[in-house]
Amino acid sequence: MARERMEKGWVRIIVRAVSVVIALFSLSYLSNLLPYLGFYMSEVSYCGALLALTFIVTFLLYPARRGAKGAPIRWYDFLFLLMGVSGSSYIALFSDRLEQFLVTGTATMLEFVMCVVLVVAVLEGTRRTAGTAMALIAALFFLHLIFGRYLPGFLGSPPVSLDRVAVIFYLSPSGIFSLPVVVTFTVVIAFILFGAFIEKSPTGTFIIDAAYSLTGRWTGGPAKTAIIASAALGTMTGATAANVVTTGSFTIPLMKRVGYTAEFAGAVECVASNGGQIMPPVMGLIAFFMAEILGVSYWSVCVAALVPALLYYFVLYVQIHFEAVRLKLRGLPREQLPSLKDSVTKNWYYLLPALLLIYLLAVKDLPVQLCGLYALLSVVLISFIDWFRGRVAGGTWKGLGTWMADCIETGTRSLIVPAMATASAGIILGSIENTGFGFRLSTVIIDLAGDSLLILLLITAVTAFILGMGMTSTPCYLVLAVLVAPTMIKFGVNPLGAHLFLFYWGIASFITPPVAVAAYIAAGISGGNPFKTGLIASRLGVCNYIVPFMFVYFPGLLRQGSTTDIFLALARMAIPGFFLAVGLEGYFLKKMRWFERLFFVGAAIAIMVPGWFTDVAGVVAVALAVAWHYRSAMRLRGLAATEQS
Repeated sequence: MARERMEKGWVRIIVRAVSVVIALFSLSYLSNLLPYLGFYMSEVSYCGALLALTFIVTFLLYPARRGAKGAPIRWYDFLFLLMGVSGSSYIALFSDRLEQFLVTGTATMLEFVMCVVLVVAVLEGTRRTAGTAMALIAALFFLHLIFGRYLPGFLGSPPVSLDRVAVIFYLSPSGIFSLPVVVTFTVVIAFILFGAFIEKSPTGTFIIDAAYSLTGRWTGGPAKTAIIASAALGTMTGATAANVVTTGSFTIPLMKRVGYTAEFAGAVECVASNGGQIMPPVMGLIAFFMAEILGVSYWSVCVAALVPALLYYFVLYVQIHFEAVRLKLRGLPREQLPSLKDSVTKNWYYLLPALLLIYLLAVKDLPVQLCGLYALLSVVLISFIDWFRGRVAGGTWKGLGTWMADCIETGTRSLIVPAMATASAGIILGSIENTGFGFRLSTVIIDLAGDSLLILLLITAVTAFILGMGMTSTPCYLVLAVLVAPTMIKFGVNPLGAHLFLFYWGIASFITPPVAVAAYIAAGISGGNPFKTGLIASRLGVCNYIVPFMFVYFPGLLRQGSTTDIFLALARMAIPGFFLAVGLEGYFLKKMRWFERLFFVGAAIAIMVPGWFTDVAGVVAVALAVAWHYRSAMRLRGLAATEQS
């Protein structure tokens, strides 16, 4: 990440050593090997120990000031490190106190001190990793619990003793060591390591080569390669920025080579990469938290999210295709492309980890953490076979050890942000549950919306977008899930639809100016203008803004309801989605004039709007638009033929 130190020397050694310890410790716990090694740990003790180790890596890697890559480690870095380790270790070593707490319901002064120490370390760790916005929100909720009694009206809260503060944030299952942290260290960590090994193994290269050989000869082929490769790789690595760098370094130069502008090439890659977060089965790790919060199976979240994700890529594909047709871009010659047959024949086993993961989730219905663990072990086994064949780490033992340490360290670095963010989310959750603020906030939002679901959704979308500008996807979703989702559900929105709505709008800022982090990364590769890249990405990623409203009004898109409901919801989005893409791109049978584009876009949106009147008006408008455009295109072709003759 941009904020990490350029560590070297003893810091590098400690970070790598702690990373390996975190990986081995977590995998031993998840595989239930610890009892065989003589260690018996409760879930809370395990989470406390792992959080303590994570603090070491956090404060060694991340400086206090943004951009201070070369900053040396200061005394206050060690102070925060010590605070985080001591506060977490107390829970790990004295977890029996939690059992005593359940009987007595009281905390000691030492535990209050440890609570404050840990909260401060969590907030500083969150500020350095997940961003100031998340840390500030968590800090305000922590202070609100303590001093809320002095605030008037809506902001006020019941008085809370210092003893109760320690109970809420430190000892109870609704504080720092609540569900979000447990999910991070039991489920997310397995999939983070899985994604790290996928990214650094030949599997990632195989996915890109297979997508390239499949689509490279098509019209505008490299852009379509970006869609398939980014969707396939992104759903396993789960990070927009990493996906842009990994696939974009290959696809963006190819797109420019066949004739796309630098800005368009960068925009295609960042929209395709951002879609990796919404594409099952991994979905940028958010699906794990969503399943636990909603109390549903992880696979049911994947099944519900599949159709909207496919629609997202469908509309992107249509826009890319007609842009290529407009520019008369052709695919690359077959001899310049890798052979799909050879890739699959020689490297088919790279598909096994993904297939195994889907099989274990969908057919065997195993616990999610075990599915991730087995998928990870399958990648490691395949990589070991590749090493034996000389395709990984040069075929040497030293190379193998270094390569595996690199994979583990990459995974551990990816764990830091979710770990700090979920600990802060626990602070927010504990405050809300014990002050009644969540109920009062819901009442205010519902009063603002009145009886209008649309106004509620617009308020929610703006809130999610603004929060998303200051956070990465995981902390943004966790805050929204705690603060806003209950309000939507109380208003009558389907719970799964409410959470997915927040997720979609939370990641919209990755491709939308003025922030558009993915666009800046893609522009760095393409050499294009970052802001213009973001504007084009906003157009190409239009489904990111529209689809969430659609599956709230039409739950059939989430495969909820009868077969007829599902089919009608799909048709209501797919058909107008095509014409929306055509109108936004400005090309169908020929280049469109401005009023034709406006007509196509307006007609498509009319069909998407609920209500029979808008449906009829939209269908009629689309029919008229197509007829007019067809007639105009035929006339133009006739004139061209006359001139040639």
